[in-house]
Amino acid sequence: MSEHGLNSVRIGIRLLIHAMLTAGGPLILAAATSDPGIANEPWLHPYTGPTRTDIDATTLDGKVLCGYQGWFNTPGDGTDFGFTHWGQNLERTNGSRRFTIDLWPDVSEYPPQDLREVPGLKLPDGSPARLYSAFRKGPVLLHARWMRQYGIDGVFLSRFVGEASSPPRSRHVNQVLANVREGCHREGRVWAMMLDISMGRNATTTTVMNDWKFLCDQVKVREDSRYLHHQTKPVVLLWGLGFKDRPWTPKQGEELINFFKKDPHYGGVYLVGGVDPNWRTLGGLSRTNAAWAAVYRMFDSISPWDAGRYRDDQSMDHIRKNVWERDLAELKQSGIGYMPTAFPGFSWDNMRQTKPGKSTIARRKGEFYWRQFAIFKALGIRTVFVGMFDEVDEGTAIYKVANDIPVGKYFATYEGLPTDWYLKLTGAATKMIRGEASWSEKIPESLPFPRE
Repeated sequence: MSEHGLNSVRIGIRLLIHAMLTAGGPLILAAATSDPGIANEPWLHPYTGPTRTDIDATTLDGKVLCGYQGWFNTPGDGTDFGFTHWGQNLERTNGSRRFTIDLWPDVSEYPPQDLREVPGLKLPDGSPARLYSAFRKGPVLLHARWMRQYGIDGVFLSRFVGEASSPPRSRHVNQVLANVREGCHREGRVWAMMLDISMGRNATTTTVMNDWKFLCDQVKVREDSRYLHHQTKPVVLLWGLGFKDRPWTPKQGEELINFFKKDPHYGGVYLVGGVDPNWRTLGGLSRTNAAWAAVYRMFDSISPWDAGRYRDDQSMDHIRKNVWERDLAELKQSGIGYMPTAFPGFSWDNMRQTKPGKSTIARRKGEFYWRQFAIFKALGIRTVFVGMFDEVDEGTAIYKVANDIPVGKYFATYEGLPTDWYLKLTGAATKMIRGEASWSEKIPESLPFPRE
């Protein structure tokens, strides 16, 4: 599939999924605290448990930060969403069920009480195949522990504003936030919000603003000691302005950016724009209205969404020459920051119901992933976004993934490599980006992680 087609379909599917989950219209979440039960939810209180300060939370500089979806559910997790984001009709054993993930997580270290068996599905050793829910605290705390053990700085927590404003789904979204916040405290990581404004045709700036107001007034994210700041400002990654498949106008984009940067109470944010890699030329999947050029340049930092835009060394070099190098040449003169995306590979055959391997961008046992970091280091880039930590839907996850997959089903694997291989690579790449390890074009022979 072409670059344009791949990303257009990806965006379309995500919009469809989130439209279904958020049916029912927007809700100003701050008003929900009038319910005593809701007022006792953990996200409405500051975190007061054990904390560590291993990673400096005052700067983006020298950081490698993973996107974290946290959108998975299982039956019995305390919600009514079934196996959301793992597949459809997985509770059934007949032909109507299907998976929408392309990687199977290695759940051998997860708390047993946080796992759910998939009916009728077995692993090669005959044991039941089980999945986790991010609504449960245990899996998310384990993920944060892995980040510390493998030297990963922290996460941008992906928060789909359409879900956050939906009465049925907001409880899950906010519980995951509380879990991530606690994990970052316990393991000395940093976290920041990635507000994904993929909201369909009914998108309004008011909905986005109200969600940030809720996060400031009720959750008090800005006051959390592990929340990432830069230049003394709380960091927010606003993802989705300017894409052709999203309905936002330049006027709305300007309104949102001014709100986050200049509002007297809710502003003062260091605002990163998650945009199409062709933002500078208004090509690719960027909208072509000339007014977008000025809107993009209102951000404090630019984060081009590179995932899926190249699939081999030749196309990666093309992006280097025509996107990364030229972006840097302009942005260094204007003082705007830069945070490109590294991704380990790609696959969504199960989601798209295509022939196994058809959509694959080969990982090449990690060399594809490592080469991106080597280029970023050579270009002097000091901050990198990893897409993503737990994205098994599109096969871009870096966390522990199983090589022994359920019997009779297709899933991609880590090619027989250790299940923690991409955690090791990410930690080693972080040291290289920071200058704590020498530049290496190839994966180093010795990877120092994990550590206790």
